Amino acid sequence: MLDAKDIDVELGGKAILRGASLQAQAGRLTVIVGPNGSGKTTLLRAITGDLPHSGSVCLNGQNTRRIPAWALAEYRAVLPQASQLAFPFTVHEVVRLGLVGATALRADATHLPTRALERVGLAGYGGRYFQELSGGEQARAQLARVLLQVWQPVVAGVPRWLFLDEPVAALDIGHQLQVMTMARDFARAGGGVVAVMHDLNLTAMFADDITLMLDGQVLAHGGVRDVMTDTNLSHAYGCALRVSSLPRAGEAFILPQAAEIA
Repeated sequence: MLDAKDIDVELGGKAILRGASLQAQAGRLTVIVGPNGSGKTTLLRAITGDLPHSGSVCLNGQNTRRIPAWALAEYRAVLPQASQLAFPFTVHEVVRLGLVGATALRADATHLPTRALERVGLAGYGGRYFQELSGGEQARAQLARVLLQVWQPVVAGVPRWLFLDEPVAALDIGHQLQVMTMARDFARAGGGVVAVMHDLNLTAMFADDITLMLDGQVLAHGGVRDVMTDTNLSHAYGCALRVSSLPRAGEAFILPQAAEIA
């Protein structure tokens, strides 16, 4: 499991996280939600070692500070909000960067980038230049790279992990469903997934566990029904919210739960 305890982060002399803790189980999709500035991304970056912090982070029973970076790369892949490339790599070359360690030694390693692209809906895009893709296509190409890094959700009985920061922010609803289904399938196969999300409907649809943040602290943690209450969400987002309520008569609305991937 992932066990992050009492995480404090200070940036520019300002406390961003104050005693935030997060537990996530392999085999489950854990989503971090909250308003802008609540500390969602900061918590994820602290957990993945991208920001200095106090507190402890244990992954699969080991303190991550004591695990060499190359060893962590075998069991943990991180998708940031955005990635910039300074050189004209092809999509296939970008995705191949995810081939590390045991994954790179697999007999079918040369075919895995193509399979990863297919998994995120980019079949046939391998020969195109990354910079020629739309923002949403670039996001999915980077997701394919990250997925390739931990292609097998469990290795020798040890779960691998995906850490995803707003993985569907730049995507249309069809590709949002495709990416979230991929993340859920990875968890169902025994891996662990921790994702930062803004879309509460998609969170309710796919998450097994939710951590709701406000002002650098964890406001609530638990299952969907436990966390997504009128009281919790209204308090966190500063506006009156009602869970599972239909809009006023005549107002159109779209439910992702009613959509199906073609």
